[in-house]
Amino acid sequence: MSNLWKISVVSVLIAMCASSANAGPVTCEPDDQRVATLGDAIECRTQNSINLNDSDDLNALFTTDYDWIKEGELTAEGSNDLFSVDTDSWGTDVMGTWYIDESFWENYSRAVITMHVGQGGGDPDAFAWMITPGETSGSFSYERVAGKGGGLSNMFLFGSGTADVKIPEPNISLLLVIGLFSIYFTRRRISS
Repeated sequence: MSNLWKISVVSVLIAMCASSANAGPVTCEPDDQRVATLGDAIECRTQNSINLNDSDDLNALFTTDYDWIKEGELTAEGSNDLFSVDTDSWGTDVMGTWYIDESFWENYSRAVITMHVGQGGGDPDAFAWMITPGETSGSFSYERVAGKGGGLSNMFLFGSGTADVKIPEPNISLLLVIGLFSIYFTRRRISS
């Protein structure tokens, strides 16, 4: 086996084993008066003069027609149903971690976490993040940059859709390695 061939095989294996990119922290726009960021989200939407607390509110915001079911409601640090939050405070400058119980993803294929920060004195009043499917935790933060009011009021977890049936997939990298070694040993055997 030539050195160039070996280098090529190793390069292909390294490229295949590189981890795929996941969604990361998403900061909602506009962010000049109130800024909120949530980790492991796909997208964020904001709304003024409303508390996003039912299926109709979410469908209007995300332009969908799903049946959203509330699976957790928090007005302070703690747990409710399938939703938990750990935080350093509950007010105008908040940092913490959110958790979704693993059983959530056995029932739903979509998740939204909403945050309401009061009305008046600044915008936006409500934030909603579409969560990366399968994620069970992430960080979040909220900061009142300007204006008055706007303390963190509540956070909700909503679920929608039916859970995807998980079919085990073969490890493609392992199959490729086995195939390459098979070719190598076959060629070596023929050369002998």
